[in-house]
Amino acid sequence: MAAKIRVVMKSFTSQSNKVAGLLPFTKKVGLPESRALYTVLRSPHIDKKSREQFSMHVKKLFVEQKAQTHELQKKFFWLKRLRIPGAQYEVQISFKTRLNMGNLKAQAV
Repeated sequence: MAAKIRVVMKSFTSQSNKVAGLLPFTKKVGLPESRALYTVLRSPHIDKKSREQFSMHVKKLFVEQKAQTHELQKKFFWLKRLRIPGAQYEVQISFKTRLNMGNLKAQAV
């Protein structure tokens, strides 16, 4: 059986150049950046026109690897060692299986 390990990394800094040591046959896709703008009054009592603006940029990166079931332990060890400070990870694992329809129909009867 083949498994796909998908990792979505989110951080405040660009991690595309920090993801080193990717194994061969790894897909790396940059996802759109999200941006939030905040406006804060400097002095809430006197000057209403005096304001400060802050922005928060969240950058995302999508990494996908294919693995066999006997290689999953090595891949999890690789993910554990791939620590980037300030990054949040979301890991998804999906398996592709083949079902024999003849056996399923025989069991249903």
